Amino acid sequence: MTAFTVDPGARVLWCLRRRASDVRCVAFVGPHVVEVQVLQERDLVLKELFPSETAAVGWADQYRDRLKQQGWHDTAPISVRPGLPPDIN
Repeated sequence: MTAFTVDPGARVLWCLRRRASDVRCVAFVGPHVVEVQVLQERDLVLKELFPSETAAVGWADQYRDRLKQQGWHDTAPISVRPGLPPDIN
């Protein structure tokens, strides 16, 4: 699994894995817009902007569901796995 860090103010919405590849969805909540990034390993695959956190999370949930239909499965990032310190990045 790939170890990664998240910028201050960002929130990991979900992480998925298929074969040896990891993908994660990260939300950055700003004062007027919410940016959602989908990253595969360390590469930015997709970036979307939303007027609210509710809209951003709803879109991210639907995107995750589509990926799961293609064989991706839920996984936890290393930094939140039980028994590991939160700063193991």
